[in-house]
Amino acid sequence: MSVSNRQPNKTPVRRKKVHRRFVLMFMACFLGWAGITCWNQFGQLKAKAAEVAEMEAKLEEVRQQNETYKQDIARLSDDEYLEQWIRSQYHYAKPGETVYYKTQE
Repeated sequence: MSVSNRQPNKTPVRRKKVHRRFVLMFMACFLGWAGITCWNQFGQLKAKAAEVAEMEAKLEEVRQQNETYKQDIARLSDDEYLEQWIRSQYHYAKPGETVYYKTQE
């Protein structure tokens, strides 16, 4: 038997193929996991963006209400407005005035 008639050992080639398949399977699993994780985080990001938009709308509403309160406070420092407000809310009358109430039929 000569050395040239021997069949070459196929074990290293087979190992390379197994190794390559293992690496490809590992990469496929890793990319699948990364894709699912990104998809879930995208959903969470979308939910948080909607929550932020809702909070900003609520903040704007509170700011408008705050501005209204500031205007009311500023108007309460005016004596004429204060007198008018007290007369309408508490049905006060000046001395000598008669207050009439309108009844509903």
